[in-house]
Amino acid sequence: WYSPDQDFGLKQGVMAPFFGVPAATVTAHRRLLKISKAVAVPLYFYRHGDVQDPKYHILIEPAVDNMPTEDEVDDATRVNKIIENQLRIAPTQYMWFHRRFKTRPEGYEE
Repeated sequence: WYSPDQDFGLKQGVMAPFFGVPAATVTAHRRLLKISKAVAVPLYFYRHGDVQDPKYHILIEPAVDNMPTEDEVDDATRVNKIIENQLRIAPTQYMWFHRRFKTRPEGYEE
């Protein structure tokens, strides 16, 4: 399991849009896929139901086609789009507190 939505700065990633906002996006998935010759299979899990008796869902999506490509930013953008689509299912369960946007591009105005 690998979570590509963490902000480790630009030494380990590139800037790619996340909900329309530039965000440092880890690109290690590209290296892992190249080395292992594996495919990327998006996985998302969320909780629903009563707090006393919660139910959990695991959403396993089809493998991502043509990943990695030769374009690091395009690959990061595609990964962010997958995450965005998954977050729309249960946005309150995302870890918004983890400072997703702490790295800012040079000259970026909030």
